[in-house]
Amino acid sequence: MKKILIIEDEPDVAKTIKMYLEGAGYKAEYSLDAAETVKMLKDYDLLLLDLIMPKFSGRAVLKGIKANNIKKPVVVLSAVALPRVISQELARDFPGILFVSKTAMYTELLPAIKKLMGK
Repeated sequence: MKKILIIEDEPDVAKTIKMYLEGAGYKAEYSLDAAETVKMLKDYDLLLLDLIMPKFSGRAVLKGIKANNIKKPVVVLSAVALPRVISQELARDFPGILFVSKTAMYTELLPAIKKLMGK
């Protein structure tokens, strides 16, 4: 069973995503502390990352992943539509990540996960 780590600063949102992924057959856990996540990644097959968080942003997590040469697929979640320039910049700086809007999560999240995991 594939393991997914959810990095989300809103506890209710994290719990909802966890239940959704478990209902789809994944083992899911979440962390509300983005600063600790880079250390945890080795135990997971995929990272589901909220982009906008107050203390330690999703972009900072991505930089930590890159700096530590961690090769894990990442789906970036955002509650706001990212301007095209920001999406292109992130895709250039962190190749292989996929973006899913939280408003489209229930239609786009599972296909994005399957695409990154090769299923």
